[in-house]
Amino acid sequence: MSEDSVEKLGQLEVLIIFDWRDGPLEGIVRRRDGNACWYFKLIAERLETSILDDRLFGLWVIPDSDSSILCEEFGGAGQGAHVWPVSGGLGSIEVRSIVDGILSARAGSPNLIIRTPDFVEVFGVWNVVPD
Repeated sequence: MSEDSVEKLGQLEVLIIFDWRDGPLEGIVRRRDGNACWYFKLIAERLETSILDDRLFGLWVIPDSDSSILCEEFGGAGQGAHVWPVSGGLGSIEVRSIVDGILSARAGSPNLIIRTPDFVEVFGVWNVVPD
C-alpha cells in the first residue's frame, strides 16, 4: 500500500453516524478539504486490548449532488458528527430522503476499503476491483 493512496484520499471527517460501538461503525464520511462523501460500513475488525481496535471499512461513493446537500447541512466547521436519526428536528426533508435511499439500497461491493481505527488517521486504502 503506497502512501500516495492515503494522501489522495485526504483527511476524513465523519458527518453522520448510523451505528456506534467504541467508535463509528456505519455512517457518512467526507473529505475534510472538499464535498466528496462516502457511505461507510465496518466490514472487519481485530479487537485490541491496549490500543484502538484495528478496523477495515467499506466506502461507497455518494453522488456529488447528494454530497453537496449533506455537507451544506452537516459539514459546518466544528460541528462534529451527528447521530442519525438527528434529534432536535435537524435534517431537511431532502437530507432525510438521501439518507433513506442510502440505508435502503443494496450496497453491493464498496468502491474503497480503508484501514482506520477511528477515521482520525487512515493507515491504508485499497481500490476494490469490480466484478
